[in-house]
Amino acid sequence: MIKFFLFIILLISSILVVLALNDVIVQNIIVFTFSLLLLTHSVFTLRWMLYAWENPRNAKEHASPKVFQMPYYAFTILIPARGEENVIEATIQSMAAVDYPNHLKEVLVLVREDDKLTHLFAESAISWIKDKNIRVVTFGGYPINKPHALNIGLMHAKNEIVVVFDAEDDPHRDILNVANTILLTENPDVIQSGVQLMNYNSRWFSLLNVLEYFFWFKSGLLFFSKVGGTTPLGGNTVFFKKKLLKNAGGWREECLTEDAEIGLRLSLMGATIKVVYDAIHTTREETPIRISDFLKQRTRWNLGFLQVLGYGDWLKLGGIKKKVFSFYILFSPFLQTLVLLSMPLFIRIAFTHKLPFILSFFAFFPLYIFLLQLVTWIFGSIEFTRSYKLKHSLSFPIRLVVTFFFYQLLLAYSSLRAMLKFFSNDFNWEKTYHANSHRSQRLERKIIYEFV
Repeated sequence: MIKFFLFIILLISSILVVLALNDVIVQNIIVFTFSLLLLTHSVFTLRWMLYAWENPRNAKEHASPKVFQMPYYAFTILIPARGEENVIEATIQSMAAVDYPNHLKEVLVLVREDDKLTHLFAESAISWIKDKNIRVVTFGGYPINKPHALNIGLMHAKNEIVVVFDAEDDPHRDILNVANTILLTENPDVIQSGVQLMNYNSRWFSLLNVLEYFFWFKSGLLFFSKVGGTTPLGGNTVFFKKKLLKNAGGWREECLTEDAEIGLRLSLMGATIKVVYDAIHTTREETPIRISDFLKQRTRWNLGFLQVLGYGDWLKLGGIKKKVFSFYILFSPFLQTLVLLSMPLFIRIAFTHKLPFILSFFAFFPLYIFLLQLVTWIFGSIEFTRSYKLKHSLSFPIRLVVTFFFYQLLLAYSSLRAMLKFFSNDFNWEKTYHANSHRSQRLERKIIYEFV
């Protein structure tokens, strides 16, 4: 049904484009419609980007607890890992270093049977650490993706709280104390804590990618939770009550954004979701180090949003506001695709068609908001470095100005790739390569390079 809906929109858009080539009135209508659409989208984006600063009281309410309760809850940490031999050792060491009683902490590294190298490095790290509560769980079967691995982990989890981390994650030592305290004081069913990319100097797009995460986890999640009444979960540093997960049937294995899908499904079941953010306790990750990996990652996310849009569960949410906010998030890949495809037409209109003054004036409004967003990103770079005690470089504003538009093109192109895959039924999981570039100091490798 969703494919038919999107196809009709594309068909109508194509017809209008053809008519606009020679019809002045149609050109004016298209300019007005797209300008209004872009203006609405830009203002809304700017709104959620600045929400945490506009409402410091709400941000403070969702900060990490300052005093921790005595350890009570037992946690099972799930780490899906495929082709992660570059990072898995350091991640296992980071998990072992988390400051929480060992008898209340279990770590399961989920590795496919055919992934010999990741298995080897994981077992060697565990052997060196000598922690009996960290173990590798091997499995087979299909599909070959993260939600399938998580469901395997859910079957093996012994403890009542299940935590998801990615294979390259570097969590804060007190992250389980944070979650334990929130569970004891507020008793939510799900906790979403902060995640932050760190390697802002790796590639030309890395700084923008880092700031995107900064705005999303510091402000965006809080905005959608408090204002929209809906919480799109991130892919890691998420805490679930195991009983609730099992009642929901676990993760949907064919979905490419299993995090967003499970969050929506649990919300429909009446689960309470708590968003918590504090720069001190964020889980640190890395940006993709190659453009190809960045495009694969964003294509997968966009394709997953279209899948969730098609499932239709968001239509069952109570209240029109929740439906609208959920639709906005899930429909965004299609909107970005339309913007990319319409660019040649707008360039042609700009050079060949004289717009009425009022319409021409209105058509520039999205550009003004676009420039305002750029200024916001520049100030965001200052706030990011201050929050994470990093040195702010005078080159940051220049880098942002030079790369901002091209970064938007990357996002739009990944949306187009997702649309093409969606209509061709290509839902294969495109893996992102990780290189450990977010860790300030690589941990020493203490393994024997041989297969057993």
